[in-house]
Formats: sequence, C-alpha cells, structure tokens
Amino acid sequence: MPRLGLAVPIDGLGFTESLELALEAERLGYTDAWAYEVNGSDGFTPLAWLAARSTTLRLGISLVPVFTRPPALLAMSSASLHHLSGGRFVLGLGSSSPNVVDRWMGGEHSRPLTRVRETVEAVRLALSGDKAAYRGTTLRMDDFRLGLPGAQVPIQLGALGPRMYRQAGAIGDGVITVFNTAAATPALLEDFYAGAAEAGRDPSTLDVVSKLFVAVDEDLDDLRPMLQRFLTGYGTVPAYNALLRRQGFAAEASAMADAWADGRRADAMAAVTDELLRALIVCGSAAECAEQLGGFVEAGVRTLLVAPITAATGDERRARLEHTIEAVARMIDTVAVDTGETPELY
Repeated sequence: MPRLGLAVPIDGLGFTESLELALEAERLGYTDAWAYEVNGSDGFTPLAWLAARSTTLRLGISLVPVFTRPPALLAMSSASLHHLSGGRFVLGLGSSSPNVVDRWMGGEHSRPLTRVRETVEAVRLALSGDKAAYRGTTLRMDDFRLGLPGAQVPIQLGALGPRMYRQAGAIGDGVITVFNTAAATPALLEDFYAGAAEAGRDPSTLDVVSKLFVAVDEDLDDLRPMLQRFLTGYGTVPAYNALLRRQGFAAEASAMADAWADGRRADAMAAVTDELLRALIVCGSAAECAEQLGGFVEAGVRTLLVAPITAATGDERRARLEHTIEAVARMIDTVAVDTGETPELY
C-alpha cells in the first residue's frame, strides 16, 4: 500500500487552519505531511508545529532550495526537527529556479546539479555530529560542529530532468516529483533507478514521492480558469516547460512559452489544454480519482502527496477541501496495486 501525505499549507486556507487539517488527516489515516516553500511560509516552521502535536506523521519538506541556506544551517534545522519529532523528519532538497533564487532571494542559480550534490554531502557531514569541513566547487564549510546530537536524517531530492533523477538515485534516499503524469512516470523513473543501480543501491529501499493536485467531485469546467493560470506560471519556467515536452506535450509547451515571451498572457493560459489538465490533475468523482491515483501507484509512486484544490470560494472552500482529504483517505485501500512486498521506508 502506498504512503499517503498531505501538502501543507493548503492554498486558500489560513496558515494554522491548514496545519489543523493535517492533524485531522493523521486521524483519517494519512501517513505523511509535507511542507513546501515558495513565497509564503518557510518549510521548517509548519513542521515544527506539527512535530509538537502529531504522533505518527512522517514530516517532510518538498523542498528546500540548496542556494538559499548554507549546509551548516540546513543541518541545524534538520537536526532540530529530527529530535523534536522523534526521528520522523525527511529533508527534501532541490535546485529551485532562477526566478526564486536570483530575483527573489538575491542569490545565484548556478551549476545546480553540482550544488545539489555538494549540499547533500556537506549536510550529511554536518549531521554526523563530528567536526566537519567541506570544500567543493560551489560551497565550503570549515570546522563546523553540530551543537545537537548527531542525526540520521533521510535526504530526498527534487527532480525534473534526467540528470537530477539519476543523481537522486545515486545519492538520495528518494526522489520528489511534481507535474509528472502517470503515463510518463515509469519513463521518468528510469534514470532514477539507473542512478541507483550504478551506485550499487537497492532501488526498492528508495522512496518516490509525487505531489499531486487533487479535486474530488469537482467539475473541470469550474477548475479550468484557476488551473490554467496556475500551470502557466510553472509551464513558462524553462525547466518545467522541458518536463512537459518530455511527457508528450511539446505543442502545448511551445505555445505557452512563445505566447508568454510575446506578452500574450491570455494566449499562454489558453495553451493549457484540457488534455494537459486531465493528465496533470487528479479530478472527477471519487471512483475516477481512485483510478487515477492507482495509475500513479502502478507507475512506481510510493508516496502520494495530496495537494487538495477546489474552485469553491468563501465559506464553502474549507468544506470542499476537507471533502477531498477525507475522500482520498477512504479510497487509499483501492489504489494499492500488487507490486510485491514493500519494505518500510527509513
């Protein structure tokens, strides 16, 4: 059976309100809660809140950009959450994008593949509890000693392209995916498993987390305007645009990027076709959503990370989001497929 996670905070809800829903999700049988950081909450703070109030949830970040925090600080935050949660924390690292790193954070998004690898190596050294020094080509750390007990914190890597998938298999404890279709997921994971094999690792011990936007009993016609705006914001970023191309949506990706570059925002959003929406968004009746989620599990996803969405506004919004969270909890037994014995992760 796959693990089932809730992505928090939930768009359109108050910060604390979202975290309270994560506690309710735990009571419903969810195994995980994963925070994220873009331009709202940081990724660590909501997990500290949940660490103090939850009992069984695995708490992950999907993900922290490697360019916005030095390895020593990442180790400090990770060790803190590890000890607060009784060992339930998972650190997710990724390269993010030039818009976030360069424009918003004032950093430099350069040599992302190398920076991710070096950050993983340096963070693991720092988490050992021994005095640690690291010299790489993109970062350094001199004579750092963690002031907390050492911690064995799993580190998963976010991946969009083949090289990062391969690196995640080689050095990560799992891979974190987003905007992958069920049909394309097996092909995307080939590089992940190849990286694991080349490093002499057992792929069955590694996690595959897919963040999935889910709307149960919602009408696609109602969701379409919101989703077109949302997907255009990502699909015009080169790395995400390339991901869409690799999954068979080259025409949509080209139309979206060309229109955006010309300043034709409406045309860029119109390039998000219903075919693309149906491939990327889990939407429909409970039975239809269960079938779609089952497709991701059959494709190799081991942790379904649900980001509930709705077209509802006002007082109805929370009720609709709660409906999706509860409906997915009820259907989780039906989305399990016979993939053989699944070892406990971590």
